[in-house]
Amino acid sequence: MLFKNPNLLYGLLFLLIPIIVHLFQLRKFKKVAFTNVAFLEPLITQTRKSRTLKKWLTLITRLLAIAAIVFAFAQPFFPTESGLKLDENLVIYLDNSNSLQAKGTDGRLYQAAVNDLIEKLPSGLSFSLFTNVASFQNVTKQEIANELLSGSYSSAQLSPEQVLLKADSFRPRSNDNISFIWISDFQRSGNSPFVSTDKAWNTRFVKLIPVEYQNISIDSAFISMTNDNDHTIQLSLSSNFDEEQPVTISFFNDDLLVAKTSASLKDQRGEASFALSDINSFKGTIQIEDDGLQFDNRLFISSNTREKISVLHINNTENDFLKRIYTGDEFDYTTATPSNVNYNSIKNQQVVVINELEVISPALAKELNDFTIAGNTLIIIPSSDASGYEALNGLRGSEPSVVEKRITGINFDHPILQNVFSQRVTNFQYPKVSSTAFQNAGGNSILSFDDGSSFLSQFENTFLFASPLNEENSNFQNSPLIVPVFYKMGLRNTSAGVLYYPMSQRNEISFPKSLQQDQILELQLDNDRIIPEQRAYNSFVTIVTGAEINHAANYDVMLKDESIAYVSFNASRIENQSDYYSDEEIGAPVLSEIGAFVQELNGENNRLELWKWFVAGALFFLICELMILKFLK
Repeated sequence: MLFKNPNLLYGLLFLLIPIIVHLFQLRKFKKVAFTNVAFLEPLITQTRKSRTLKKWLTLITRLLAIAAIVFAFAQPFFPTESGLKLDENLVIYLDNSNSLQAKGTDGRLYQAAVNDLIEKLPSGLSFSLFTNVASFQNVTKQEIANELLSGSYSSAQLSPEQVLLKADSFRPRSNDNISFIWISDFQRSGNSPFVSTDKAWNTRFVKLIPVEYQNISIDSAFISMTNDNDHTIQLSLSSNFDEEQPVTISFFNDDLLVAKTSASLKDQRGEASFALSDINSFKGTIQIEDDGLQFDNRLFISSNTREKISVLHINNTENDFLKRIYTGDEFDYTTATPSNVNYNSIKNQQVVVINELEVISPALAKELNDFTIAGNTLIIIPSSDASGYEALNGLRGSEPSVVEKRITGINFDHPILQNVFSQRVTNFQYPKVSSTAFQNAGGNSILSFDDGSSFLSQFENTFLFASPLNEENSNFQNSPLIVPVFYKMGLRNTSAGVLYYPMSQRNEISFPKSLQQDQILELQLDNDRIIPEQRAYNSFVTIVTGAEINHAANYDVMLKDESIAYVSFNASRIENQSDYYSDEEIGAPVLSEIGAFVQELNGENNRLELWKWFVAGALFFLICELMILKFLK
């Protein structure tokens, strides 16, 4: 027999009270002289015997009644081998990721799970519960009901490893075991296998299974330019079913509806576009009406007033191909030769491109190093036979090689190439080079050759091409890669051209703003403000966002009480994929509903509750005491 509240057994010490009362007569008797009492002696003897019996019976019934009451409060029970052990710490993980917006038999999965927990968990049960964004330790369902009912979905999806680490943190001591309840739809997390729990834990998995549903999603958006230099917003849509009717798409600027269009889905894919008369400043929302998952029905986008970016091209060749990329509507573009460049003007630039300089003089190297230390962007296109490049921050010496190579690798996840391609291209016409100036430059590779070495690398604020880009050595100038690569490098220290950023990921976002001492930038959504990590440079500020952004929305960038820019965040669309871990992959008993493990908690299948019998026993012994006192003479 086990006890749910064994500490209450100390109440058995109260048994000493009736023993003390009965064994020690606290009343004092006084002898009174009387005449002839000889004829009363038999009656007195008989009365003393019955009184002694009455006292002992009363003592026994009182002791049994007190003991039964103490045992009832200690809540004894008989467990079975398969049941949850409530003498351990009970921890519940309730998944509230966006995929739980899918509908089950009782409504949306997350809301149905919350309702079941509140309705079916025992009222006095103490437990710890955590979601993807919140934690509650040693609480009852009454204490957290409002938080769970009003809780929102989270884009911060925990991996199985993170769930186990979080659950382990609730153990009071490292050698304690826990009873762990994992409530989720068990959507697959990448290609990694499911990580099981500690075998010492008493674990139950509750798998929330969605019913078949139809879902349409706005997947991505980016700005494109037509031949007439007009700008449009290009959209990509998808569905998990064949939709024959066109999908209506609305575009709001703040709360004002400014445009509507429609898109037809072919092979569950579709595209749409909105023409923009002004791309300099808007805070927009693109929206569709769909009864499936809700988080992918809206895409938040924004653009800020653009200030021209100062670009200095130090050019030692006759072909000035960058002039066609850094146009006057967005860039203040100037050129200079190594002989007439004004070194004092370098610090006033935001981007400097050195193109096939045969020698980097020590004076120029010092200015360029100070330029990159201040956070500005340096782009290096080397000469085939160059010297002095090792004087630049982070670079090794050149290693010329006359070997033809093809540029075949694209790092789509690099910040320079994010939101550039609507899909990951694998069959484009590969550009090539005839010779290289750097063999193994290192750094963070953006574009790479077919042998794995880097063609374009990043060293903090410096971008290095491994070979010259003149038309005699390479056809890269005619490649479709050249425009987005140089364009995005030019915009690197601004948020221009980026409509939105992914939530719960590390994002570096720059704004052309000079801050005074002790000034900081904040992100504001409604009445809430977030202070992100940030670095201030001479001419711009870079903020770094991550897990603190947990709501998809358009945020205002605040400097004191003034909004200086907008920035948008959206949830990853990967959670609308219907790909789940199977019961075999989970590798443990999987329950189909919360009520199944609640039954175990309530003891219907795994233990015999005895407290009711002890309450009945206490009442019985109290009644016996009353009967003894009344009828036994």
